[in-house]
Amino acid sequence: MVRFIQTSDWQIGMKGGGLGEAGPIVREIRIESIHNVLKFAQEKEVDFVLLCGDIFEHNMTGQEDVKKVVTIFNKYPDIPLYLLPGNHDILGPDCVYNRPIFQRVNHLTILRTSDSVEVTGAILHPCPLLSTFTTQDLTETIPVVSEVDGIHIGVAHGSLIGKSPVPNWEEIDLPINPSCVVRTGIDYLALGHWHSHRTFEDSTGIARIAYSGTHEQTNYGEDNAGHCLLVQIDGKGDAPKIVPIKTGQLTWVSMEFEMKDSSSLIELEKYFESIKGIDMVRLVLHGELPLESKEELDNILEFQTTLHKNLRVKLDSLNITVPPSLEAPPDFGDPTLNQTEIHLKQLLANEIDPRKRRIIIEALTHLQRFGKGIEV
Repeated sequence: MVRFIQTSDWQIGMKGGGLGEAGPIVREIRIESIHNVLKFAQEKEVDFVLLCGDIFEHNMTGQEDVKKVVTIFNKYPDIPLYLLPGNHDILGPDCVYNRPIFQRVNHLTILRTSDSVEVTGAILHPCPLLSTFTTQDLTETIPVVSEVDGIHIGVAHGSLIGKSPVPNWEEIDLPINPSCVVRTGIDYLALGHWHSHRTFEDSTGIARIAYSGTHEQTNYGEDNAGHCLLVQIDGKGDAPKIVPIKTGQLTWVSMEFEMKDSSSLIELEKYFESIKGIDMVRLVLHGELPLESKEELDNILEFQTTLHKNLRVKLDSLNITVPPSLEAPPDFGDPTLNQTEIHLKQLLANEIDPRKRRIIIEALTHLQRFGKGIEV
């Protein structure tokens, strides 16, 4: 029997530039969550941990981030680690794993060649990447082991041909033929590269291929991310027992919300109340909202930024409507302000360019706040 943890795509050193001020928080939490992977491995007394590529975002990752990862590795010295570089931390002269600091981690083995590796309870068959792009099936180096004793595990980093769950979800730049399991007779194929946890059955209906996905979700578009896998195979030919284990600390949600009129703001606040414990929030607002409600919307969104680590709101599809009658604006007590508001409303009524409309709307909102004596 063999029992191990499978993990991949930590992407340590990723910038997270699209996350704004939350970027540094996300980067640090990705490092902290490594503990969740290795603590679970320790608790389950697994034979080893299999790291299936892209542990670092690139080979030029800063040494401080490298030191943080090695420090965590060294807190779990009794857990053998077998690491296959991916396309981000690809093998080569400048490979991050060539740095001297890794040579001193005695329980870490870098899988640099396709030579089989005997480990506790099994034989690993690595499929190392030597190029960031290839049209050749990466698993062609795995020998036929149908008649060879022992539990055999393939290790690769790439995309399963024909198994992408949605169109264009992942470019097949590093192809892996799912038929390799039947062709070679291996008991299991551990994969990295896709950030979501997925399992796939062989031609006999047994799930022998799996992606663990990233240990901590990296962006809003990912589903079923933030896991490692506990894999147990009782004997040669037996069906693997694959259990996803939650390791991610951050919670993410992405939502589209339709605004119909000013009463929609009440519904929006109710929605925010339902997700008040979510860390990372992406909201797309569409529909229509009267101009006089724009300030209230801004106030709601501003407050919500204090409740979440990251709040991204897309307003491009939200149409701010102008009252049909422009001749009775609020009296600000200043003729210049009154005339400026009328002029801006006329501009907005005639403008069709979305970018210019947003600028005019913001100008109107600030004008109205100023006119009411509210500090802008």
